Amino acid sequence: MRNCLHLLLLCLGSLLLSTATYAGGLSAWNEPTPGGHKMEYDGTAPAIAFFYGEGCDSANSSLGLKTWYFYKNHIIGEGDGTFYVIDEGRCAVQRFNNEAAFKAYLSEHRLTPRLWKRTYHPLNIWDYWDELLFMSFFFSPVLLLLLIGDVVVLVGLSRGKKRAAWKYVYLAALPLVYIIAGLLQHFPQSW
Repeated sequence: MRNCLHLLLLCLGSLLLSTATYAGGLSAWNEPTPGGHKMEYDGTAPAIAFFYGEGCDSANSSLGLKTWYFYKNHIIGEGDGTFYVIDEGRCAVQRFNNEAAFKAYLSEHRLTPRLWKRTYHPLNIWDYWDELLFMSFFFSPVLLLLLIGDVVVLVGLSRGKKRAAWKYVYLAALPLVYIIAGLLQHFPQSW
């Protein structure tokens, strides 16, 4: 019986070593853009995400971006020394090799966010729920202390103790983190 188990493990090991495997793993992703096109990263170095403009001409169908953000139905990004402004509605791509000309184009067409710029990188995870849940479990002792504090404050408020504004802020802080993360995930735009 023992020899059969060793033989089975040897066969499985040789089978695994002889077949080609996909190395993308957990770092690979494929996500739709707000304009309905597709971006993907295969999980390999260098960290460049590819924009695939479905229904666009072949010159604009595959662009490599190192960083980008979404703003007003545009994808504004940077590749290997080239800057891109991709109009998702018209499938039009503007390429710039000069950063000053790129910034002038952005200010002329008002494509610079005024309030907040949410920049993406291929190594960032698009789904922030995974990150948030991981961090919740990673910091579970801290989260447990916060939840105990919530229970203590709730019991104190229900028994008629002194109502202070900080208690309500403390109670709202933890759910607010998850609500903000959900809104950021649902609306990937810059503002």
